[in-house]
Amino acid sequence: NKDPLAFSDPEEEEPSLERAWPHLQIVYEFFLRFVVSNDVDPKIAKRFVDQNFMLKLLELFDSEDPRERDYLKTILHRIYGKFMALRSFIRRAIQHVFFKVIYECETQNGVGELLEILGSIINGFALPLKDEHKDFLIKALIPLHKVKSLACFYQQLSYCMAQYVEKDPRLAYDIITAMLRYWPVSITSKQVLFLNELEEPLELTQPS
Repeated sequence: NKDPLAFSDPEEEEPSLERAWPHLQIVYEFFLRFVVSNDVDPKIAKRFVDQNFMLKLLELFDSEDPRERDYLKTILHRIYGKFMALRSFIRRAIQHVFFKVIYECETQNGVGELLEILGSIINGFALPLKDEHKDFLIKALIPLHKVKSLACFYQQLSYCMAQYVEKDPRLAYDIITAMLRYWPVSITSKQVLFLNELEEPLELTQPS
């Protein structure tokens, strides 16, 4: 358990490592092997790997230990691929996590890992893009740019933006105008991140 008196800085170089990790790792490894096993039928396993289970799994992403978050990332990605019936719910649950970061707490350790999973999910979206996928971009991904801890997950967010523009270049307009709206007037380091990110959608919209 986390020490309630211990304060953690998301910008600090040394992550806080879970002392019980040797035991936790066994549990995560066992469950990962369960999820990827060809002997596991999703129709039967869904009685246990249900929506309530997924919500609790997503809560664990706030772990300060990067080893735990890495296992969670792999497990969630595998569940998304195997349990087709849960895909829409998982996307909505991730969206809710982002809403919490944007409008309530500003920080959450697992945002980068969740965005990595999303980058892969977006890559698999069929064309034309569904309205719900566009809404995810507009309501949950683009507003992450105004979060103070942007530097912690900037690369993963930038990749997701690029994936959307590759799928539908017209979305570049929404991304660029929103980023100009969130422009960090007084924070030079954040301006550099914005400029770097704007470069790719602008390139993708150039006539060939």
